Amino acid sequence: MTLQELTAQLERLYESQRRFSFVQQAHRALSAMPMAPDLAKLTFRALTEMGLAGPAAELLQFRRDLCADDEERARLRSSLDGVPNGRVPWREQAPVFRRNLAALVSGRPELSEWAQSLPRLLGSVHLHRSRQGQYLLSRREARALREWLVDLSTVEQERDLQLPPREQLGVTAVVGLRVGSVFERIYDDTHRLYLSHSHPIYLIEPDPVHFSAALHCADLSRLLADDRVYVFVGADAVDRFHQLLSAEADLPVPTFLVNLTGDPAPCEQLHDTCRRLMSERKAELKRLTAEIETRYRDRDAAYWTEHFRPPGRVLGFTSRFTTVLQYSMRDTLHALEEMGYEPHVLLEANNHHTTSLLTVCRKLLEVDPVLLVCLDHLRYEQPNLPRNLPLLTWIQDPMPNLLCRRAGESIGPFDFVCGYYDTRCINEFGYPENRFKFTGIPVSTRVFHDGEPDEASVAKYACDICFVSHCQGTPDEVYRLALAEYPSAVGPLLKALYEDVTRLLDEDGYMEVDTSTDDFVRSTADRLGISLIAKDVDNIQTRFAHRLFDMQRRQQALEWVANWARRTGRTFKIYGRGWDKLPHLAEFAAGVVEHGEPLRQVYRNARLALQLIPAGFRHQRALEALASGTLPLTRYCPVDFKGLPIETYVAQRETNQRADGLASIFPGLERVVFRTAAEFETLAERYLGCESLRQNVASELRNVVLRKFTYAAALPEIIEPFRKEIERLTARQEGA
Repeated sequence: MTLQELTAQLERLYESQRRFSFVQQAHRALSAMPMAPDLAKLTFRALTEMGLAGPAAELLQFRRDLCADDEERARLRSSLDGVPNGRVPWREQAPVFRRNLAALVSGRPELSEWAQSLPRLLGSVHLHRSRQGQYLLSRREARALREWLVDLSTVEQERDLQLPPREQLGVTAVVGLRVGSVFERIYDDTHRLYLSHSHPIYLIEPDPVHFSAALHCADLSRLLADDRVYVFVGADAVDRFHQLLSAEADLPVPTFLVNLTGDPAPCEQLHDTCRRLMSERKAELKRLTAEIETRYRDRDAAYWTEHFRPPGRVLGFTSRFTTVLQYSMRDTLHALEEMGYEPHVLLEANNHHTTSLLTVCRKLLEVDPVLLVCLDHLRYEQPNLPRNLPLLTWIQDPMPNLLCRRAGESIGPFDFVCGYYDTRCINEFGYPENRFKFTGIPVSTRVFHDGEPDEASVAKYACDICFVSHCQGTPDEVYRLALAEYPSAVGPLLKALYEDVTRLLDEDGYMEVDTSTDDFVRSTADRLGISLIAKDVDNIQTRFAHRLFDMQRRQQALEWVANWARRTGRTFKIYGRGWDKLPHLAEFAAGVVEHGEPLRQVYRNARLALQLIPAGFRHQRALEALASGTLPLTRYCPVDFKGLPIETYVAQRETNQRADGLASIFPGLERVVFRTAAEFETLAERYLGCESLRQNVASELRNVVLRKFTYAAALPEIIEPFRKEIERLTARQEGA
């Protein structure tokens, strides 16, 4: 390439406003060319525009071809007056460096000694700051033109780097530690994607000098202190990345790579390593699957008849990303332990791990359980599970993977199901009736009991009435999210359902999740002439219509309580995420409370509690409050009273007519039920005004809970029918 061609190419780079890239390449070219006046002048101009008077003065001194005579040299020198020198002493940035270093080693003590050596790497390099906010690293040998090493910021790269939207940004590897918006955006856009799950971020910096310098440039302590940011520095950084992901199968392989170094080699090496990791994991999964198949090949019903009993091991699958299910699994395993089984649990190590098939297979082989327990998931969703290993599924939520024909058809001879929605699951989706036992969510008396509160908890939690549940947002937010999720053709149906649900609540109507939502969606779709397949109906009914009804009904009742509290001066506390975002309820938001002893203290220190779930009174929150000795008030649900108005139900009961429904199990349940704001106020004032009445009613209802609705009471009634089904299968096989 001729000097003229090179100069023209660099001029185009300069005109593109990529000042550092231009200066870096121009200095390289000038170091090899004794005479290039046009390029030298353009370089001087770029340095001046960047606010780097020191390097510009060096160039003026070093390049004789920059000026035709001394007069021009003097004019150029004077043009630097008032231009910042650009040089940043390392000591000036030392406080920033120390904060970053402390964050880096806070959760990585193995890096402490290495981290202390980082400042020594900077003895031969210089730091500069441009007018544009760039931090630039350079080096200068004696009697040589300065060498520009790297732009430590992302100012120039941000124009070209296209990051996917937050919802689409997968697990990301960042090659090169740089300061600016890129790293921070990746961090924020991979944080708390659903519930508390966040993606891991892999930071790979091949050059320790660049890494040490970047730690001086901006406060990155928020990012570096997070244990989901994995840091690999040095020439072997990619190799150590490979070692980590080979050892930890629950760390996902990155699906998105961002190269901030400008050098394609590290990213190419990382691409190859990711492909190798996927291949290695696939081969290992194949090996483990074969081992599982061999182990379980001959384990028939007769084998399980003999072994499905204490002290066999039980393995529970759960997730840290769902608080309720996580603690339900904890309490289920506690109850099984009390029955004599040996409990084990499979749970993500932290909020950025994802349980992999490799981990599932390894845990199966390690524990060799006689029973698997899953909440809200069936065997067909996990193809690596042996078909002939007893599996108990506890259905607690109306999820699409459960409320469908495929789910019902998947139930095999070693599957057993308990939980809610038995009517729909059996009648609509084909679950075998002899393998489904209705079971509400019980309460753990290990966790919830009426032990006296301590002084600190009284000061923190005492109130007249409390409510515990996470806020799911506003109805408008649910509606907007649904419009974005579903095809545009469904939009009119969603709008009509939104209006119908609002009207239903205004008329004090009720939507029973087990049956009527389906008719609600179908009739509205038919009215609008919108054709839906069964799968679409199930999806819309569970994820939109009933969710909307549930949310609006709860918030409507909470507004009744809030208005009463404002008017009377009663203390009302709402615990859970998101309530501070609702203007009409924010003043009562009391923050998130951890399940377990903190939640028990919340109930124990409240004089009354609220249970507003529209599935009925028999809900975990009501049972927990009663077990803790606190009386819950609840909004009327027809399902609790055999579908009848309360007055009709009570009249039938008093004339000795058959009284079904939950109110037959909780005698006098009508004493804690309200239908309107006025009825709530009457109930609340009655019980707050008479402590003995409140305690007597709470005691009567609590005794029912302790007899019938604890995990210790529920688990034998679930396990024994399952065992008997296996024994019947054995008898049939032996008879054949």
